[in-house]
Amino acid sequence: MEQKRDFPVPVAAAPAYLIATLAAVSGVGALLVLALVGYLLLAMRGLSEQAAAGPVFVIFPALGLGLLASAVGMAFLARSEFRLLRTPPVFTTEGVRLRVFARRGYDVFVPWERVSRLRVAEKGARPYLLVDVADADDLTRGDPGRAERLRRTAERFEGAAVVYGLRGALIRAPDLGAVVDRLSDGTVALDY
Repeated sequence: MEQKRDFPVPVAAAPAYLIATLAAVSGVGALLVLALVGYLLLAMRGLSEQAAAGPVFVIFPALGLGLLASAVGMAFLARSEFRLLRTPPVFTTEGVRLRVFARRGYDVFVPWERVSRLRVAEKGARPYLLVDVADADDLTRGDPGRAERLRRTAERFEGAAVVYGLRGALIRAPDLGAVVDRLSDGTVALDY
């Protein structure tokens, strides 16, 4: 029986859509609260000097701005979840296909012989796939901005030049390790 040559890391779509929905609901709630505050400011102009009006003019705007900040934060989180959903790492018999710098699609291919270490590690509450690449500066094609990005990533993630969040991955680390072992012919092992 012939086995698959390409293996994209399977990723659940539900977390991305759930976070995006929560961001939208929070954003709409923020707009409603801020519209209510604007209406109250216009309608209660005469009451603004009274002591009871103080909480209305402080609490509601703070609530609206808090909801708005929450919506923005969740939108950025949903964006990263959708990126992983669209372009997960793909393991092939020749190496690993990755999205590192491109906004869409894959822009980096690392042959197995250049993968110095591959591991799944927990940093905070979520697991990450860390790819250590020999001569990672070659991936930048001489771009100093890209080189700085790889340097910062390597500092933050114990030397790994390329990092993927695996919160929605639908495969366990031992199973992914078996896939990597099979596709790399045993030359690269997944540490976890």
